[in-house]
Amino acid sequence: MKKSRCAASVAALVAGLAFAGAANSQTIEFWTQHYADKLNWNAAIAELIEDFEAESGIQVNHEVVPWSAAFQTWLTVARGGAHPDCADMYWLHSFSAIGGDQYGPMPINEYRDEFPTLEQDFYSGALRDVIWQEDFYGIPWRGDIRAMIYRTDVAAEVGIAGPPETWDEIIEYAKKMTKRDENGNIERWGFAFGSASNVVSWLLPYYWQAGGEMMTEDGKTATIDNDAMRAALSFMRDLIWEHEVVNEDSMEQGFDALPLFVNGKIGIIGSAHQAWGVRLDREYPEIDGTWAMARSAMGPDNRSSFSGAGYIGVLRGSENAKECVEWMKFLSRDENMLRLSKASGAVGTKPAVMGSDFWSDRPWKVIVGQALEDAHTSQHPAPAWSSIATPKPGAVLFDLMYDTIILQKDMDAAIAKAQERMQAELTR
Repeated sequence: MKKSRCAASVAALVAGLAFAGAANSQTIEFWTQHYADKLNWNAAIAELIEDFEAESGIQVNHEVVPWSAAFQTWLTVARGGAHPDCADMYWLHSFSAIGGDQYGPMPINEYRDEFPTLEQDFYSGALRDVIWQEDFYGIPWRGDIRAMIYRTDVAAEVGIAGPPETWDEIIEYAKKMTKRDENGNIERWGFAFGSASNVVSWLLPYYWQAGGEMMTEDGKTATIDNDAMRAALSFMRDLIWEHEVVNEDSMEQGFDALPLFVNGKIGIIGSAHQAWGVRLDREYPEIDGTWAMARSAMGPDNRSSFSGAGYIGVLRGSENAKECVEWMKFLSRDENMLRLSKASGAVGTKPAVMGSDFWSDRPWKVIVGQALEDAHTSQHPAPAWSSIATPKPGAVLFDLMYDTIILQKDMDAAIAKAQERMQAELTR
């Protein structure tokens, strides 16, 4: 009887402790955008949450922010709107500048030691998206890297053994790949600037490769009236009008490089989205073996590649920063970063992820991993950056590109005007 009562007492004590632990367990609110297949993405996050909750006792409530509402959502959060404890976010520099020290992304410098091998574990380019003004904000988890893509069959046809390595070789190879009929009409363009519809993103890597930066690190001063900008714009302009290897209608609305590339009507694209590898494999298996990706060509100064990124961080006003950091530590493990990468289709931010079998089973995947070594963040610290860089007539950089590259207006005057307009936006 005594033994039975003792066992019952122990059982009651264990049950009580379990109940107390459950009652005292923390719950964090976690938001993400959705990626790739929505059902697969939600399932992947649910599995990660289940594993984390079992390990830590911390509960995670996951909500999805549609991409159509993402920018407005994070802009609202940065202005004091409703927010989660932690989230999958982007444009840290801009949203931090908007929120100041009141709203939006929250520095977590006090938890920096929780990630003792941060610099060794992550690509340096990816870490630029989570550190702003020397403050640490979170963990980069996805990349959006661009690489060169070219038709290997066309290259072989004209006697070229591989991709161009420099700006001069871009000109040389594009001339060889450009094909005209007997009347001089273009049958195949040797080069295109980029794969994305955002034409401003075409300019950025060439400007960076020439050694330029759009603004000072504090986002207060425009820095585009310089020799680097002249070099980038001259290079792009001359490819169209002097060397005649790029379609002069490239910047017009509706231009789409993908079908032209698939049909062998473009030889090289200088800055192609990583997702093209997935699309070409899935949607155009008939051209397998006729194309390849390559690292960006070396410009006058470096090989910079356009890179977008997402990071997981904490929001100001959260009372569960410590629990969010535990969640971030869990997600930043190599095996969990790989799970996120597979579910999203986005490149990982860690060499350990990009060295996995998943990112090594196709030649183009190996290349995008190498391109991450050249990543240059596309975000900027000015709240006005989105309006400056929007790819539409009337925006500062679009007008600068159109005036100098397409209309061939006086470059010095156009750059000086753009510098003045951009500075006015930053000041405002």
